[in-house]
Amino acid sequence: MGQWAMNARASDHALLAGLDPNKPLPRKSIYRSLKGRQRIWSLYQKSIQGLAFPIRHKIVPTTYGQTFLSIAGNPEAPPIFVLPGMSIAGPMMLEFFAELQRTHLLIAPDLIGQPGHSEDRPFSHKKGAYGRWAFEVLDQLGMDKVGIASASFGGSIALEMTHMAPERVGKQALVVPAGLTPRLPYLKLYAGLAANWLTYRWWPFHDETTISHDWLKRIARPLSRSLTQDNLDYFDAIIRYTEFWRHRPAGPFSAHHFNQDVTPAFAIFAQKDFVFPHAPTLANAQKSLPMAEMEILAESAHMPSDQDMQPLHQRISAYFDGTI
Repeated sequence: MGQWAMNARASDHALLAGLDPNKPLPRKSIYRSLKGRQRIWSLYQKSIQGLAFPIRHKIVPTTYGQTFLSIAGNPEAPPIFVLPGMSIAGPMMLEFFAELQRTHLLIAPDLIGQPGHSEDRPFSHKKGAYGRWAFEVLDQLGMDKVGIASASFGGSIALEMTHMAPERVGKQALVVPAGLTPRLPYLKLYAGLAANWLTYRWWPFHDETTISHDWLKRIARPLSRSLTQDNLDYFDAIIRYTEFWRHRPAGPFSAHHFNQDVTPAFAIFAQKDFVFPHAPTLANAQKSLPMAEMEILAESAHMPSDQDMQPLHQRISAYFDGTI
């Protein structure tokens, strides 16, 4: 693991300085304007500055496009691949799983075709594409087998990797995972989320320079009851400036996709999940995956609060450490 013993500050400066927010947008960019990319990249940098631990960066090539990685933790410790939720960048995922960087090497990619610093082009919708991309990233890093920590959209990528090559996936934490809901409630999602988000984007009396936190809290309520001001600022930028609705998670996966070699997982579900309805998701998960640990958050929406997650992060860390 000596390859990771790099000068964090020099690495960060070299890679981040090479990112030009003013360069022309590519065709089919995730960003709707240069202004939008500039705003989101500034929030990305703010998320890095807010971390309580140092991180470094690396760019690796794949056949799907360049992938930008944020890396934290002990370079000599066991690696954990951190897979993000939709429109969530690597440094934000490192903050979410911060407890794990004390005892592991965390590697968090920005997803191709989503906000961040990976290649700005639509990601393939072909079956198995996310899994192949993920294994290409690991191959570039010289990693044969890793643990995985994931949330939401990233859970479906973790499950696709588990389906494709279970021998390369160690322990994994699945927080409100996509990929296990037998049938997504698309009509409800479009009516309850997309319609409200597009109204917020296009409302003719809405000042573009003003962030309406109260309005954002209302339209984000199906997802979360506990967004901070920084969360709301980022949510505002995603709605206004990105093509947020073009992504589809991998799956759905069921029992026949997994064999007896699958390492038992630690899975966390939200009972009031608007995106992945609790009852069918949990029923399919229990039939499909061996579980080492499972937690159901009785009062949580899709995005658990910090209060919900605080004791669970300690249990997740203990799961990866082998102490539970």
